[in-house]
Amino acid sequence: MGTILGNILISYDIEKSHTEVKNALELLGYSDRFKNSGDSKVYHLPNKTLWHKKKSSDQAIVDLKNTCNILNANLQKA
Repeated sequence: MGTILGNILISYDIEKSHTEVKNALELLGYSDRFKNSGDSKVYHLPNKTLWHKKKSSDQAIVDLKNTCNILNANLQKA
């Protein structure tokens, strides 16, 4: 794990509440798509994969675990 801020990609497996977890993480600034500067194409990430432009890996895991706990979604792996 790390504490350096930058682009972070998280992929996770949960048993239920997929949409609710994704929506809650999006409220924290995570996204399921990205676009490179100077490029008009939008890239969509796979299901249950999100990225953030300014998080540490430690904080991303904390965000994911807290969100799953609040929503009672059993986090199986991340």
